[in-house]
Amino acid sequence: MGTLQKQRVKIGATATVLLGAIALCLLGLLVVGIFLLVKPFGTQSVDRSGPTVLQQIKKLEEFTAAEGTFTQDVDLETDAKYLPSFLKGERVTALVTGTVRATVNFAELDAGAIQVDESTNTIRLTLPDPVLSDADIDESSARIVSRNRGLVDRVDDFFSSNPTDDAPLYQAAEKKVGAAASKSDLVEQGRQNTEDWLTTFLGAAGFEHVEITWKKSPA
Repeated sequence: MGTLQKQRVKIGATATVLLGAIALCLLGLLVVGIFLLVKPFGTQSVDRSGPTVLQQIKKLEEFTAAEGTFTQDVDLETDAKYLPSFLKGERVTALVTGTVRATVNFAELDAGAIQVDESTNTIRLTLPDPVLSDADIDESSARIVSRNRGLVDRVDDFFSSNPTDDAPLYQAAEKKVGAAASKSDLVEQGRQNTEDWLTTFLGAAGFEHVEITWKKSPA
């Protein structure tokens, strides 16, 4: 197990935020948002009232504000109730990678979520905190470090068309990746990316000041 421990220390629960992909998504949404709100090729004046801005932002629905990739070591053991492990049971250790997204739900914003102060050219938004998605496990990248099976299981494998069903392993990995994401700064990164995007988007619409308040999700 020494090698696995070294790998655990090296890889751990680190998160790699996919800045390139997120930057491209933000840029694309920014261009679309500006065309929706500002209408650069139109001849009518821009309506920057709260209800109009609210409707345009709600069209974005679920906004992916950040994305993180986490690699976790999984040690899963299954034992038989009345038989020793050398006869019946399995223990598998693996390194599994999964991706978690931090999303902001714009679709459920209500009328009180956006306030416009035309005297100071300020827009104030109250947004729900980013929510972490379930982990999306990349099964193709999973690395099985060791697998020990009891004698009965190995005999069964000989007659089975699917001798190694790793579904329980990936289910355990999903929980571990999700736990690692919840302990990371992915939510805070989601807040910052959302604030940066909305500041640029609403600034292009003519607002000089953009103030954002985050409404904490229920515990």
